[in-house]
Amino acid sequence: MPDNRQPRNRQPRIRSGNEPRSAPAMEPDGRGAWAHSRAALDRLEKLLRCSRCANILREPVCLGGCEHIFCSNCVSDCIGTGCPVCYTPAWIQDVKINRQLDSMIQLCSKLRNLLYDNKLSGRHTFC
Repeated sequence: MPDNRQPRNRQPRIRSGNEPRSAPAMEPDGRGAWAHSRAALDRLEKLLRCSRCANILREPVCLGGCEHIFCSNCVSDCIGTGCPVCYTPAWIQDVKINRQLDSMIQLCSKLRNLLYDNKLSGRHTFC
């Protein structure tokens, strides 16, 4: 019968926090340990695009009547006429600055810099 016991003088190996970990099974195509985070950030940034210029929102404002979101520069010529997406009348009192969304965009930018090691951070354009 084979002896399945470990030798007495051998202690179990404990991994330190600095040792590289083997790649997780769900890591796609060997693109790195943060591939899922990068993909999630890319999906989030698609949602944070201006409805008019299609760039990442810069100083986002919401039109109260229809709730479409634009960069403040992109919507300035629409005030008094209508939303460029759905043509709902847009008045100056309907334009609301969205500070929470602006904060999220700034955090996404910082996260992009961390995930891409500042090499590809210039990839996205802003208004």
